[in-house]
Amino acid sequence: MSQKEFISGSILQFKVPLDLGYGYCKILDFRYIREFDGVLAKVYDHVVEEPITDISILKEKDWLFGARRMAWLPNTRGKGAWKFKGVLIAEDDKIIPDFKYSYQASPLIEDESTIKEWYVIRNIKESSDAPCTHEQVKHLENTVVNTQIGIEIRTAMEFCRRNNLDIKKYFDLKDLANWNNYRTMINVPIYNTIPKEIRGKALC
Repeated sequence: MSQKEFISGSILQFKVPLDLGYGYCKILDFRYIREFDGVLAKVYDHVVEEPITDISILKEKDWLFGARRMAWLPNTRGKGAWKFKGVLIAEDDKIIPDFKYSYQASPLIEDESTIKEWYVIRNIKESSDAPCTHEQVKHLENTVVNTQIGIEIRTAMEFCRRNNLDIKKYFDLKDLANWNNYRTMINVPIYNTIPKEIRGKALC
């Protein structure tokens, strides 16, 4: 599928690391707002050993974690490609979540609650002028841009977290990509514990 042919709301299937099976995500295209990184990936809480044939079952599934930003549309051809499974259009597809960032954030900081000053990115590109507290944004995903592999790693790690599996047993956290995905994940609550009324919404 070429970028010109791509339909926002497309469902893509990918292999989850650790031989966990297959994951599914919805890709939303907001490049008309921000061309460089206006693609959002929303991964379903549905990791299965065998590929699904009917994507309509995903309509009843929650998300595994908050929407993640991507620099480009996922590759659907060649090595490491994700498989196009169809399109699911929903009313909330046009809702763009808020993201958090801090000038003080660093891969060297594991616990982001120690950072006192945060800002909010709204509509993908609009930065808040006034700072927020960590408490007001802790439930938001950060603005770090993901690759396909990053989404795959985050999915596997989140699966481990949700099932009380030792992530450090399966992933070498000295690897920078693994570490960045790990620290990003542990600095947001498990998605299904976030009240629905504040998901993707800053409290400032």
